[in-house]
Amino acid sequence: MTGSIFSGIDFWATDMPSGAAARPAGGQGFAMSSSEMRAMLKKAGIQKDTIVEQMRAAEGLSQAKPPADEPVSRQAVLGPNGVNEAGRYYRGHLQYQLNYYTELIRRLSQALGITEAADQQAADSTKTIKGSLE
Repeated sequence: MTGSIFSGIDFWATDMPSGAAARPAGGQGFAMSSSEMRAMLKKAGIQKDTIVEQMRAAEGLSQAKPPADEPVSRQAVLGPNGVNEAGRYYRGHLQYQLNYYTELIRRLSQALGITEAADQQAADSTKTIKGSLE
């Protein structure tokens, strides 16, 4: 994710409580115990699911039809600062939150060593290609 809110920030899982965790020198980020990180990962997953539900429920908020075919109704629904514009803004805000939690979950999973099969396949393919070039 280019330009993410977490650009330049790393996550480190340690076996020590977060207060005693040693951070690698020279990096910005967060260090916490594996159990703390797993708890945060679970909470982030729950929050992400909630946001997905809110996005589904908000779909109609930017598709309202004016109650009457007259200028005031059209303006209130379709015009600047109207109902549909507010709905689009709300969905954009939810999308921003979804992107945040998606990236947070990816970073926490990466720090914990949790990889998806596709990520592992890509890594294996890279190693195979690298080996054939040497």
